Amino acid sequence: MLVGIGDYAHADLAAMPAAVTGADRLARLLREPSIWGLPHEYVTVLGTDTTQERILTAVRDAALATEDTLVVYFAGHGLRDPGERLHLALVDADPDYPQIGTLPYRQLRDLIRQAGHRAKHRVTVLDCCYSGIAGGMSHATAPTRDDLATALDEHGHAHATDGDDGVRHGPDEDGYGDCVLTSAPPQSRSFVRPGASFPEFTGELIATLEAGITGVGPAISLEHVWHRVRNRMRDRESPEPQLFAQNNATRHIHFLNRAPHRDGEHGAAPDPDPGPSAAHLAARDAAEHAARALPDVFHSMSVLAEIAAATVSVDPGKARQLVDEVLQASHEITDPDQRARLLTSAATCLASLDRPGARHLVDEAEEFILGTTDPASLIGGLAILADAVAATDRDRATWLLEKAEETAQNLPDKQDQAIGLSILSYSRLLDDAPEWRRRLKDTSEHLERAVKQGKLFDEASRKSPEGSRRADEVRATPDTRWKVVELVKIAENLNCWEHPHQAVELMEEAEQTVRKIGLHERDERGEALSALTRALPLCVHQAARTIPDRVGDLIAKVRHAVNDLADHAQADRLTDLAWTLANIAQSLAETDPRRAVELIREAQSITPQPPGGRGPFLHHAVVQALTSVGLGLAPFDAEQTVALAHEARDIARTLDDDLVRVHTEVAAVRALALAGQHLARTGLNRAEDLLRESESLARRLPESERAQAMAPVSRALTEAGKAIAGTDPDRMDTFFQQSERLARDLSEEDRSYCLPLLAHALIDTGNAQVDSDPDRATVYAREAERIVRQTPEDEQRRNLRLLQLMRLQAEIVERTPAYADRARRTAERITDDVFKAVALKDLVVALAPADTEHAERIAQDITDARWQAHALASIAKARL
Repeated sequence: MLVGIGDYAHADLAAMPAAVTGADRLARLLREPSIWGLPHEYVTVLGTDTTQERILTAVRDAALATEDTLVVYFAGHGLRDPGERLHLALVDADPDYPQIGTLPYRQLRDLIRQAGHRAKHRVTVLDCCYSGIAGGMSHATAPTRDDLATALDEHGHAHATDGDDGVRHGPDEDGYGDCVLTSAPPQSRSFVRPGASFPEFTGELIATLEAGITGVGPAISLEHVWHRVRNRMRDRESPEPQLFAQNNATRHIHFLNRAPHRDGEHGAAPDPDPGPSAAHLAARDAAEHAARALPDVFHSMSVLAEIAAATVSVDPGKARQLVDEVLQASHEITDPDQRARLLTSAATCLASLDRPGARHLVDEAEEFILGTTDPASLIGGLAILADAVAATDRDRATWLLEKAEETAQNLPDKQDQAIGLSILSYSRLLDDAPEWRRRLKDTSEHLERAVKQGKLFDEASRKSPEGSRRADEVRATPDTRWKVVELVKIAENLNCWEHPHQAVELMEEAEQTVRKIGLHERDERGEALSALTRALPLCVHQAARTIPDRVGDLIAKVRHAVNDLADHAQADRLTDLAWTLANIAQSLAETDPRRAVELIREAQSITPQPPGGRGPFLHHAVVQALTSVGLGLAPFDAEQTVALAHEARDIARTLDDDLVRVHTEVAAVRALALAGQHLARTGLNRAEDLLRESESLARRLPESERAQAMAPVSRALTEAGKAIAGTDPDRMDTFFQQSERLARDLSEEDRSYCLPLLAHALIDTGNAQVDSDPDRATVYAREAERIVRQTPEDEQRRNLRLLQLMRLQAEIVERTPAYADRARRTAERITDDVFKAVALKDLVVALAPADTEHAERIAQDITDARWQAHALASIAKARL
C-alpha cells in the first residue's frame, strides 16, 4: 500500500509532485515480473486527495490479506509535535499544529501491527522530514518473537541487538519480524532535488531496483537495497537513511536482480558520481535567490562568490557559471577595495578548476590595485590580495604585503601612514610572522603619538589677538620693571590651556627684560624677578607638553637670575621654581615619565629650607607629580612606580592638610594597583602583594573616597587576570572573582565601567582558550553573559558587548553544537537589527556543519537580507 501526497493547502508546505510520481513509479516496479512480480490488485496507490480514513482503511485491508510480506510506503511532508512525535502530513495539514490534517505515525504503526498479525514480514517505508523519529517510536514497543510466535502458533524468544553494519537486528529465526526504513534521521529533513521526478530517497530506491546490483547473484535482499541507497546518499552527504529491523527481516525479503550476475564476474561496477545532494541544491538555490535579491551589486556578488566556493567540489559547472557572473560584475565596480575582493574571491574559487585562470585573475587584481591613486584603497587592496593568495603562493603574498608596507611608509601624511600600517598588522599572513606584526604595530603607534603631538603643538601655538595687542602696548613703555610686571600679568591672564606657547613667549620676553635691569637697581630687579617667578608655576607647565626643551631653557635662565640675586625674597623665588618644576613633571608624566622623574628630583634639590611662603603649594605639587609620574612609569618600571607612590605618601603624612593626605592615598592606591597589573606577567607573587596592598589602602579611606579608590583596583585585577590567562588560568580565575567582588561594592557609575571591562576580559580569555580548553571557554562565556545581563549600560554599548559575546559563543557552538540555543538567546537580546543579524549569521556559520536543519531555522529569522544571504551560503557549503 503506497501513499504519495503532492500538494498542500497551507502556504508554508511546499507542493511536492515528486512524491506522487515516486509512489506511482515504485508501485509499477513492485508489479514488474523482473523485480517482484506482484499482481496488480495486490498493490494499492493513494494520491494527494486521500484522507486519513481512506489510508487507514486501505492499510487494514492490505494487512488482513497478507500472510507473507506487507509493505506500507508514505511520501510527503513530515511534521513533528512538541513531544517529538511524527505526523504524516496530508493535504490539509497545518505545520504549526501537527495534530491537524495529518496521520499520526503511532496510529499507523499500531494498525499495521494489529491488522497485520498474520504477516511474516511487515515493512514500513517513510520518505518525509524527521522520518527517523519512527524508528524510535517503533523500537520502543516493537513486538517480540513471542508476539510473533503467538500470532503464528509458534514458540521462541527474540532479543534485538545492534549489528556491525549499524542496522538494528535480532536473532535470525525464520526471518519473522518488522522493519522500518526512513529517509532521514530524527532531527533531519528530507529533500527533493530541483527538477527531480522523485524525492531523493525514493529516487535511490527506484534506481537500485531498476538497475539491480552487480555481482551479488540473481536475487537481492532488502538489506542489499538499503545499503546501496544509504551509501549513495552518504557519498553526497545527504541526510543518512535509517533502518530499524527485527529478526534480520531485511535479509529474508528478496527482489529479482536486474544487474548481470554471470559466473566468474568480478565485483560490482563502480557507481556513477552521485553529484550534489538534494539538500545541497536546495540550500544553494535558497542562498542564490537571497543573493540576487540584494540591491547592492558588491554584496550580491560577494555572496554568489561564496556560493561558488561552496559548490565547486560537487558541481564545478555551476561554480564556473557563478564565477563568470562575479567577474563580469567586478569589471563594472569602480571601488578598488570591492573590486579586489571580488577578483580574489573568484580566483580562490577557480584555483581548483582552472589554475592558470585563477593566476590570471590574481594578476588582474594586482594590476588594478597598483593602478589606483587612492592610498588607502591601494594598501587595503594589496592586503586583501595577500591574504587571498597566501595559501597557494606564500612568496607572492609576502611580496604583496611588503609592497603594501612600503606604500604606507611613503605616504606624505603621518596619520595615513599610521592607519595603513595598523591595517596591515592584522593580515592573516602575519600569524606566522609575529615579529613583523609587532614591528608594524610599534611603528603605527609611534606615528600615532607623533600625529597627536603635532596636533597638540598646532593647538598650543594659537595666539590670543587681545593678548598680542596688549603686549604691543606694553613694549612701547621705557620702564623695564613695569614692562616685566605687565608682560607677566598678560601671560597670567591668558588661558594657558588655550594659548600655552604665547604665554611662554611672554614669559621669555619678561626674563630677557629682567636681565636688562642693572644689578645696581637691586630693588627693581628683585621686584620684577619675583613677579616672574610667581607666575611661572601656572604659566608654563602646559606648554611643557609640546615644547619641553624651550620651557626647560627658560627655567634654567630664571634659576640663574634667582641665584645671582641673594636677598630676603630669594627663598620664595626658589620655592616658585621648584613648584614650577613639579608642575612640569606632572605635565610630562604620560609622554616622558623618565624626564619627569629628573625634574622632580631637581625640584627637591633646589627647595630652600625652610621653603618660602608658597611651600604648601610646592609640597602638594611634588606629591601630585610623584603619583602621576608613577602611573606613567608603570608599563616600563613598575617597581619605581611603587617607590614613588610610597614616597608621595610619606611626604603627604608630614603636611598639615587632611584633604591632600586623602587625595594622595587615593592616587597611591591607583599607582600600586597599576604596578601590580603590569608585574603580573613577570612577577605574579609580587603583583598579588601589590594588589592586596592597594585594596587594603583603599579600605582604610573615608567612605566618601573609598569607591573612587576601589574602582582602579578592580580594573587592575581584571587586567592582571588577562595577562596570565595563558600561563596560570586558576590564579586568573581568582583575580577575576576578586575584581567582580570589588566592583559589586562600587557606585553604579563605577560599577557600570568595571563590570563591562571584566565581561570583555572574560570574552577575550574565552576566545584565546576555546581551542585548547573549550570547557573552560564555555565557563567564561557563561560568566560574561551573566555579567552583561546584570550590568546597566547604554543600549549601544550593551549591543556591542552582546555581539562580542556572541562571537565567542559561536566558536563554542562550532565545537559543541548543543550550545546553539543558549547562543541564540544571547542574539535575541541584541536590540540593534544589524548587530543581531551579524550575530545570528555567525551562529549559523558555526552550527551549519553539525546541524544544518537547526542552522536553517535560525537563518530564516535573520531580518537583514545581506547577512541572511551569507548565512544561507554557509548552509549550502555544509550540505555538500
